[in-house]
Amino acid sequence: MPSRMEESTSSPIIFLLGPPGVGKSTLGARACKELGLEFLDLVSAGEDPHSNLARAIAGRAADVVELPWPLQHDRQALLLARRSGVTLLLWAHPEDMQARSGHEEPLFTPVPRLKLRGGFGRNGTGCREFRRVHRACEETLLLVNLPLEESAQYVQDCIEDIRKESSTPPAEREGLIDWVEDWRQDHGASPRVSKVIVDAMTRYLSHLRAKGKSPRTLSGICSDLNAAGHLVLMYDAPKGKRILEHFGSPPWELEFRRKFTDRPNLVTRYCRSLEGFARFLEESGDLADD
Repeated sequence: MPSRMEESTSSPIIFLLGPPGVGKSTLGARACKELGLEFLDLVSAGEDPHSNLARAIAGRAADVVELPWPLQHDRQALLLARRSGVTLLLWAHPEDMQARSGHEEPLFTPVPRLKLRGGFGRNGTGCREFRRVHRACEETLLLVNLPLEESAQYVQDCIEDIRKESSTPPAEREGLIDWVEDWRQDHGASPRVSKVIVDAMTRYLSHLRAKGKSPRTLSGICSDLNAAGHLVLMYDAPKGKRILEHFGSPPWELEFRRKFTDRPNLVTRYCRSLEGFARFLEESGDLADD
């Protein structure tokens, strides 16, 4: 069994995001106490929050880090957090958070067409602040109308799940693990060749996720990568060492139109997705020697 230090080092830092009044400090500290983890509240850390965030990441100063609300509006800070761990959004109803925050100025912008609870809807997500922060996070916990005990357990369970998931293979976390068997059945591809392709695609998707790409965008790119894998294994049947060179440009565009779709917007997306993958392989040095 790994030691507490070994387990902490191998697990990602979890960054808690959310507006004032959602309970980041209370719930984060409580969950970490129950799990025996180190919690860092950058809200009360003082000094420059940007410098504190960089030092916390560089020194792995905590297992769970709370980001101040102003820092959550900083694109560079969010990018740094996403590249360094898992971003987790805690969200309650805006009216409840506004009341608990102690802020006099409005923190949220209601949507006029919504009539429930001040224009935020029953689940409290009807405002641009939620959409903006939600897009920056990999996980979102809606703590609407939940009592403290239930919210604390919810946060604790989520932190546990994230840490357990970090021990699974990257291809499994990205949902690509089944492609190896699919390609073997469909094209007789060798597991070794398929694993090389899947590993590169997994790294690319992880790279895009860290850059803050939306789930919808990632889903489209994932679909395009799968299609490209089918086409390369079907028509190129790579067997040698330079497997990834077949992805140096969008492969088999004409066959993609014939076998998958000829809708112009999806063909354009396919080319864009594979051009991005090719750039990633080139910048990573994979095209020179895989």
